[in-house]
Amino acid sequence: MRKIISSAVVALLALVLIQNPASAMGSGNKYSDAQTGVSYQILQPGSTGDLTLRMFNMQSCGAGKEQWLAAIYGETRSIQFLETDASVKCSNPGLGVKVATATINGNKASIVAFCDPANAKQWKNCKTSDIHNYGGYAMWKVPPTKLLHGTEVEVLVSGLTYADLLKLARAMKPVGRISK
Repeated sequence: MRKIISSAVVALLALVLIQNPASAMGSGNKYSDAQTGVSYQILQPGSTGDLTLRMFNMQSCGAGKEQWLAAIYGETRSIQFLETDASVKCSNPGLGVKVATATINGNKASIVAFCDPANAKQWKNCKTSDIHNYGGYAMWKVPPTKLLHGTEVEVLVSGLTYADLLKLARAMKPVGRISK
């Protein structure tokens, strides 16, 4: 009987590992795992509210350049966390109006709302409250550490407010410094 149970456990474990190989490797924390493969500082969200992870991967930045991180939480209401080496531009958040500057963990950030450039009145009068209606983002650079290059961070939101955007961005911490 013991041999049958032992064989069943081994077979079940093999099946789990074959179906989900990522769970067999790494720390179990996608952000920590991403940090091991790049020379810039990876930041991890401290909170995503009630939004669940929909996509996480490392994107190509072209030949000879490090990959950049892209994580998306939620669907209709969503947050995107995009991170890359600060010296390399790998993503483009899109056309918008700079509506504010803010301090994110000691770093100056540009705040942009995605107002419609085809609507002259909307474009001219675009403000932080329009982030809730049209989406927007915060973008800033984190300086290098002794061991890691600096990071450019973009936090894009859809269906969330300017206050939500700031709260999410300010909750981001370098991997290894997130308290549970």
